[in-house]
Amino acid sequence: MGARSVIITAVGDEIGAACARRFAEAGDMLTLADKNEDKVKALTASLVKAGAQVNCVVADVSNKLHVHNIVAEALESYGRVDVLAHTASEAFSAGFLETSEEDFDSIVAANLRGAFLVNQAFAKQLAKQNASAELGQTAGAGAIVNIMSVEAVTARADHVAFAASQGGLSQLTKAVALSISEYGARANAVGVGGVLRNPEEGAETSSTPLGRMGDPDEVAEAVFFLASSAASYITGQAIYVDGGSLVRASSQKRSAD
Repeated sequence: MGARSVIITAVGDEIGAACARRFAEAGDMLTLADKNEDKVKALTASLVKAGAQVNCVVADVSNKLHVHNIVAEALESYGRVDVLAHTASEAFSAGFLETSEEDFDSIVAANLRGAFLVNQAFAKQLAKQNASAELGQTAGAGAIVNIMSVEAVTARADHVAFAASQGGLSQLTKAVALSISEYGARANAVGVGGVLRNPEEGAETSSTPLGRMGDPDEVAEAVFFLASSAASYITGQAIYVDGGSLVRASSQKRSAD
């Protein structure tokens, strides 16, 4: 597999950073994006020091102009795009009756509008690359992997806005998969549960069936797999990296029924 042009969002988060390290390890060419300038520049510098080919953009994916800038940076640096690992996610906790309209709009903008904008911008570039391919050839390349939560399937009473955004992201990924299939491109999701997204959280006790918290590197491996040729016949699907949490939730629901 040759070096690919890979866009990774929200690298200020441990999962996004782990994805960046995994793709860099494979020799891919990276465009990293995050709202936090210090974090995205620090990660870029550390990867470049290690020998990786990396550029970065300070961007908020819920802003259409910022998303344009991310894709433009990848094109200016590498001439094409091949993989999008969209890892941006913003949590919010409040009871349903206490969740304001502004709270709801903010979370949906961060988690669902942002995913829509960056997926669409990436897909539009794939379409251009496909159209410019030589006669008798297909651009063929192209993979999107969206990070979402297990709350795309389950829900919590104090996570109304967040759960709604995650369910929407699950359905968005399926629709995107159908839309880009004509280019030979694929879209999948990785659902996360019980994973340490912040090193300050510490190795707390986990109630997952595996009895431990997940590591961001384990999520990155799933993302890398879905973006690779090893997953060339997988699209519109979700892999859950959750230590068995969904299995337990399903079992408890059947027992209650």
